[in-house]
Amino acid sequence: MSKPKMIGKKFLSVLSSTAMAASCLALVPAAPALTVEAADTSSYIFYDTFESGTDNWSARGSCTAATSTSAKYMGSRSLNLSGRSAAWNGGQKSLSSSTFVPGNSYAFSACFTNITGSDPTEFKLTLQYNLNGTANYDKIAQAAANRGEFVQLYNANYTIPSGAEDLVLVVETTEETCDFYVDEIIAAPAGTKIDGPKSNAVIPRGVRRGDIDLDGRITVFDLIELKRGMSRGIDNETAKKNADIDQSGAVDDKDVSALESFIKGEITEFPVAEPEKKPYNYNGYLQYKEAPGYYFRQPSNHGTVVKEYYNGINGNNVMNVYLPYGYDKSKKYNVFYLMHGGGENENTCFNDTSIEIDLMLDNMIANGDIEPMIVVTPNFNKAPSADGVWDEMRRSIIPYVEGKYSTYANGNTSIDSLRASRYHRAYGGFSMGGGSTWANFNNNLDIIAYFMPLSGHCWDGAGKVLSAARNSGFKKNEYFVLAATGTKDIAYGNMVPMINELKKNTDVFTYTSDFSKGNLYFLEAPNNTHWWGYVRHYIYDALPYFFHEGQ
Repeated sequence: MSKPKMIGKKFLSVLSSTAMAASCLALVPAAPALTVEAADTSSYIFYDTFESGTDNWSARGSCTAATSTSAKYMGSRSLNLSGRSAAWNGGQKSLSSSTFVPGNSYAFSACFTNITGSDPTEFKLTLQYNLNGTANYDKIAQAAANRGEFVQLYNANYTIPSGAEDLVLVVETTEETCDFYVDEIIAAPAGTKIDGPKSNAVIPRGVRRGDIDLDGRITVFDLIELKRGMSRGIDNETAKKNADIDQSGAVDDKDVSALESFIKGEITEFPVAEPEKKPYNYNGYLQYKEAPGYYFRQPSNHGTVVKEYYNGINGNNVMNVYLPYGYDKSKKYNVFYLMHGGGENENTCFNDTSIEIDLMLDNMIANGDIEPMIVVTPNFNKAPSADGVWDEMRRSIIPYVEGKYSTYANGNTSIDSLRASRYHRAYGGFSMGGGSTWANFNNNLDIIAYFMPLSGHCWDGAGKVLSAARNSGFKKNEYFVLAATGTKDIAYGNMVPMINELKKNTDVFTYTSDFSKGNLYFLEAPNNTHWWGYVRHYIYDALPYFFHEGQ
């Protein structure tokens, strides 16, 4: 346990106007101008003030963690997290599960500021933990502050999930990558009252569901405005969009119910009404067709490729995440995990000018070929083998991506949640990545429903695939494989007999590209060889056939 700071931390003195002005000029956030004795710290489990060191906090990701006098909430120092390249880069501290017992509740508090970067900045206090071998990230508290002011992130009763292991307390931001400072990090028994600085900062988000009175907050006054608007009408267009809480296209009693539940704390996220989907018009005998040439030119509505660094079961690693143009945290997106081949990495699909799958995705979405979706390009180079990456997918990659981004897992990366959302998840890959696709079918069929092996066969043979299907407990209309290669591809000779063997076993596979009637298809491209320049067109042909069944 860190020692409490001395007298400077015990009392907050009244600041004169001159002192306050000097503080502002120095860009050092000042403590509130109050004469209040600080709470008794004797019950605190730990009280990290950074007066004599980092108090066992270390850097997370590629940033640096060090004490600093440039900004402090109280005392003379704080912890500075600098050189951040991603929102999750920040500080971390391991928590003992004998002190912080899973299933029990505790109070957590930390004071954050940023003095040189984005204005305002939204900060986050997170618990990272493992559960049944899977990495999870759970929000403890979240709040924003204007540049140059401190804000307290505080949760008086945070319950550590039962069964959680390898507990790590994390300080980070939600989106911004600026340097930031944190001070007065406290853990205490549940219900402990810990005072701290407040901020009226509002993160500009455009339409914000539930904020009907447009004051940047969601309170009972929004509920009053919602009920009034239902009887009298809502004139302001932004307020009207905010009032359609479930995004059904109508403001109704369901929106009132959702807002009431949110204000009472019964839910922490608003539900989204699922739009009625029309049956997809499949072609039961899909033929190879190249994407139009202009699909590889950047459109005006271009998506974003985010580089994500994470610490997985095979150590520190990196992946790219394609977010469609107009990505909206309030909406849910299907996810396609696309794996590279041998001698390649996570940058191959998006940064190679002869491939440029991100531009193809932009144009496919813009032209209605596919719905907006998230596409992830991981890296198997740190896994024991390409086919062995299935375990990292299950325990590290999928939980990281779907814990951070808006998917049908709803931020819950427990194995039960991933199983429940499997129809909204696909995996594909080229060459060795194609082999890894079959390995994911064999091992992750319970959390992935759609598979796209491209110019790669199952190294364990068709028998392993058949056994996985039979032992899964799923019916034939609950998993789908659309494989592809060229007739002059080096993989063709291995894929053809394998697909033919799968076709024979009609108890687990029905051969057609109409996935409303079957679950297995093999797309053959005449004369194509083993090259991404061809393989990208297989994705163009196959991806529109995913994410229609089981939705």
